[in-house]
Formats: sequence, structure tokens, C-alpha cells
Amino acid sequence: MIFCKYKQYLRLGLVLPFLYAPAILNTNIEQGVQAMPIIRTPQEKEFLEYFRKIKKSAIQNILSQYRSSGPVGYSTSLILARILKVKERISSDRELSEKLGRISIYRQAIGLRHNEIPAHNTFNTLRQRLGPEGFIRIHQSFIQQAYKIGLLTPPIQGLPKMAENKIVLLGDSTFLKAVANSKGEKTEDGKWLFTDDSIAFGKPHHKHKYPVGHRAHTLVSISGIPMVSLLAPANESDQAYVMPLLNTTLRRYPELPFVAVILDAGYDAEDFHRDIYTQLNLLPIIIRHPSMKWGKNFSDVGTPLCPFGYATRRRGIEYNHKRTKFACYHACHDDSQKLLFSCKHQQSKSRFGWMTYTYFKDSYRRYGPAVPGSRIYNHLKKFRTGIERYYGLTKENRYHMEFNNTYKGHDNVMIHVIEHDIVATLDIIFEHSKTGKWSDVLNV
Repeated sequence: MIFCKYKQYLRLGLVLPFLYAPAILNTNIEQGVQAMPIIRTPQEKEFLEYFRKIKKSAIQNILSQYRSSGPVGYSTSLILARILKVKERISSDRELSEKLGRISIYRQAIGLRHNEIPAHNTFNTLRQRLGPEGFIRIHQSFIQQAYKIGLLTPPIQGLPKMAENKIVLLGDSTFLKAVANSKGEKTEDGKWLFTDDSIAFGKPHHKHKYPVGHRAHTLVSISGIPMVSLLAPANESDQAYVMPLLNTTLRRYPELPFVAVILDAGYDAEDFHRDIYTQLNLLPIIIRHPSMKWGKNFSDVGTPLCPFGYATRRRGIEYNHKRTKFACYHACHDDSQKLLFSCKHQQSKSRFGWMTYTYFKDSYRRYGPAVPGSRIYNHLKKFRTGIERYYGLTKENRYHMEFNNTYKGHDNVMIHVIEHDIVATLDIIFEHSKTGKWSDVLNV
């Protein structure tokens, strides 16, 4: 009997009701009509769970301090919509508004009704009112959350005691392709003018033969969480931004325990070694140039030679006195050739034998607090390659931030970068809540 009724519907040219059951259910739910629950795929459930677990009270506390505007004001839904834009790689505010009106699971994720869809210019107003500072404060709240659950200080085995439960940083940068006209005009004094005065020509790159745009300079934690980002024209070097990045990080998070920063060989200069330690009280784990010379009366690995020419071994770093202690450990006893002259330490009962010091002030690069051979240097250096490779993946995890920028002007592009930092942080927090994993780059 039921089948006959279906045949009757078809003869009349009517669509069977069950073919549009999902659409009907969605409509009923949005209109407040009681209906059967929608069956979600595992991917859809995880998508909704991601947004459910975002700490919305922290966002609301920050938004409450800014004057609201727009049809729904500065509710958390607008910020969640910005997070959605990054995660779903939506290219523009206009496209975001259009998809929120069309895709019900997006509205469910961020807590919007069908009649509350913000216009695209509402997001522009949001960015203008909050500015980079407002988005930075939202990012800060998630950084604090990540620190409280231990994601900034993953349990790395064998780390020296002075670095346990401390935050280790890594510096890197990303080129951002300009959305403005990249042809530009050249002035009489040789400068290039673009429709966006915050962009510039950068150095040629294997991906971009004539790069025009910005560089986002970022410090990430050893677990891959972006801590601070600064934006600059593409022609400004990474070296010019490492100290501003570190100063900004320490000023923005004065209560967090930072201990070291890992940098590649491009920063291997005395100024960086000295200033990072003396001005910021951080250990500079800077990879040395292979051509570095240790100087007279030093071995090939930077340890002093004893008066008879035997290499000493590091006994420890005395940070309070800003010096490193070395001892010979009776190296001459293992030499098959006897000394022509007697050494007063040869018969010493102490197992250390002859001892000496090097002082940081003489050369922070060669004798500083974290030189090759020191325990802290050797332990953290091995993470450099893995961290840098992961940071490359983190760029991918930041949803192609370098290619999907559709904004002009320093502040607008800076907000674009911060939004991606927020999502990268939330991704790691969510992954930890789901699997208990501390980091993708570390085997912990």
C-alpha cells in the first residue's frame, strides 16, 4: 500500500519527501521545530567538537572591552567565524558571509541562526574596531591556556635541570604574497611605489622569482605553537627582527618562564650571542658556522689546552660567575709518550687535575653560556632540524597563510597572520585534548 502511494507521487511529478529529509531536518532545527537528530559523519562530529571546545569565555571577556557594531555585535560568533575562515581556507569576507548563509554545519559550529548571518562588511568593521591589538589579546588567552596544560613545556627527557619546565623558542619567517598590484612604479631615486605602501620587493626565492609582499617573522615554541609574529616589508631581513621578536615576547608574556632560543647559523654573530644573553637573560642556542676559529691555545672543539698541549674537557658552566670551568682529567696519563717535564698536577689525588676557566665577556660567541660541547647546546641542537621541518609543516598547518592573503595594508595583513597563529594554537590544543599528544615534532 505504501509503495503504491510512492508510485502515485511519482506519477504526479512530486519528489518523495524522504529524498530531502536532511534539508527538512536542518530547516526544522533552525526554526525550533522538534525533529529527529541529524546523523553526522565522524569528520563532521570532529569539526563540531573542535569549535565546541574553544574557550569562548576568554574571547567574550576581551570583546566586551570593545565597542560593538553590526547586527549581532561583537559576539564570540564573529571571532569563531574568523577561525572558521582560516580552517576552511575561505578566501574572503564576502565568501565567508555567503557560505555561512548556505552551509548549516558552519552556522551550528559557530552558534549562528539562519537569520543572523553577518554581512561581509561586518567582518571589516570587526577588524577595524579590534585592530591587531585585539586579535593579539585573543591569541594571548589561548597561549595562556596552552601553557597551563603543559603544551609550551613538553616533557623532554635528559634536558638539563636549568631548562626543565621552561619554554624554548625557535625563530623563523614566512613570505606573504601581496594581493596588491605587484608591478609598481619606480621613482627617480630608485625606489618602488606600490598601491599598498606596506609591501616591497623581497629576495628571489625558488617559489617566487620576483617576490613582492611582506614577511611574517615568528617565534614558535619547541612544540610548534606560534608565540609572537611581527610583519615587515619583504625586503627586511630576518636578522633585523630577532631582537624585536624576543623583546615583544618577553613583554607580552612576563609571567612565562623562557629559557632559550634556537636560531640557525645566519644569526652566528657576536652581537646576537651577547645581547640575547645579557639583555634578555636567554640562552642563545645559535648553530655555529663550520669555519669558526676557536683561537690560540684552544682545541678544535673549543676547549683550552693545558700547558703541555693536551685538550681539556668541560667540567661545568658557572652562570653566576659567567664563566666555564675546564679540567685536564690527567689526559697525559693516557699518552704513550712520557712528558719531558714533570707536571705538578700529574701526581694529584684529584681526578680533575689541572683546571682553568673561560669567561663569557671575552667572547660570548666562543666562550658563552651555550657553546658547542655544552650539555644544553648539544641537547637542543638536535631538535633544530626536526623543529624547522615541523615549522615548515606548521606553515602548511596554518592553511597556506603565505598564499591566501586577500588583504591590503599593514594592519589588515597583520590580523591575517594573527588569525592563523590563533588557529595553529587551537589545533595543537585540540589535538592534545583528543589524543594526549604533547607535540608532533617531539617524540613525547
